[in-house]
This record gives sequence, C-alpha cells and structure tokens, in this order.
Amino acid sequence: MKELPEDTRPQEKLLKHGPEILSNCELIALLIRSGTKENNALVVSQQIIDLGQKSSKLKGDDEYYGLKFLVNATCEDLTSVPGIGKTKACQIMAAIELGRRAYRDQKVTREKITDTTRIPNIVMDEMRYLSEEHFKIAILNTKKELEYIETISIGSLDKTIVEPREVFLKSIKRNAHTIILLHNHPSGDPKPSNQDIDITRKLVSSGELLGISVIDHIIIGDGKYYSFLEEGIM
Repeated sequence: MKELPEDTRPQEKLLKHGPEILSNCELIALLIRSGTKENNALVVSQQIIDLGQKSSKLKGDDEYYGLKFLVNATCEDLTSVPGIGKTKACQIMAAIELGRRAYRDQKVTREKITDTTRIPNIVMDEMRYLSEEHFKIAILNTKKELEYIETISIGSLDKTIVEPREVFLKSIKRNAHTIILLHNHPSGDPKPSNQDIDITRKLVSSGELLGISVIDHIIIGDGKYYSFLEEGIM
C-alpha cells in the first residue's frame, strides 16, 4: 500500500488516530499486510467483505454482512479470495477468535445478575452471528453472581440436541446454584419452537430434582432475544 498517500494508509491512520477510526476493510488489510500483483491489500480486503455480502444472499450494508461472514468463515472460504493463502486465512481466523475470547472474558466477571435479561447484553455479540445452534448455560453462584458461561452442545442450522445429563453434569461440576439456559437461532428470529418449549420444561423438572434452579431460557436472535421468564412461560 506504499502507493497510497501516507496519511491514508491503514497503519499510519491507526498510529495517529487509534484503531476505532479504521473501517473493517482497513483492519483486515492490516492483518493480511499485502495483496497480489494486481491488487493491494485494501482491494483484497474489500473482496473478502464482498464475499460475505454474496454469501449472505441478502441486500444491505456491505460492512455488516462482511463482518458477519468473517465470524464464521472457514479457511476454505477465505482462501477462495485471490491473494489469501492458508497463512493469511489463519491470521484472520486467529484475530477473530482472539476478539471473541477477549469480549467473552471481559463480560464474565462475577457480575451480579439481578435480572436475567442482562444476559443477552453479555452474549449477544458472540452468539448473534453463529451459523449453527449453540446451547449454553449461564452458571450463577449463591450470590446470584455470574461465574461461567458453558457450551453444552452445538447443532445444525435449525436445531441442537440437548440432554439433561450433559446440562447438569456441567452445572454440578461448576457448583452451580442457579442456571440460565441459552441458545441461538441462526435464522435471526428468537421466537421459540415447540421443541424449545418442551426441552425447557424437561430441564426445569430435572433441575428441581437435583436442587439446581433453572430460572430462565433465553433465545438469541440477530440483535434481539426471547426470554421465557419475561414472556411469562416460566
């Protein structure tokens, strides 16, 4: 990117103004560092974002869908872009995972949960973009402090298999006093299915037998959520 005026180069902009000012395209360009003989790193980065827009089969903000694509992109997805080999693909995937872990670790800090609808604010950015259903539990101690968020199972595009045994084995291992059930709907619509309602009732009953209260089931959609407790189902 040496052909660009110095004050428009991503690295110089970051050093002068901080990373917040950079576009998604410029941030990706800093990760991959170089492009091809025909295209510089910024052009290649834009091609990655464009790939996300095409893969979504939706019309909208290129930056939004490009970023959503990156969260779940595989090495094969990324290397389909000219100029992105396995090394650069791994660099992008590693950066995405570091961001995900940093966000998660920052949020789970023994926060006191006086209202279960605080949980969507904690997990929304991590779970809203997932391409498969992930079933998790939020584990609270006797002081109603959030101790852990544990993944129980990962399913397909529209369903995941959840066994009470797995839910409560992890709950007991973590000395849970109370748990909140969590899962996402990749479709973006958090409205519960009949299966969601059935498994919730099953897990509530199992928890009562074990002395571990299941106080809510929250379904994460794209920027919105459904709380069984809030809706009066629990």
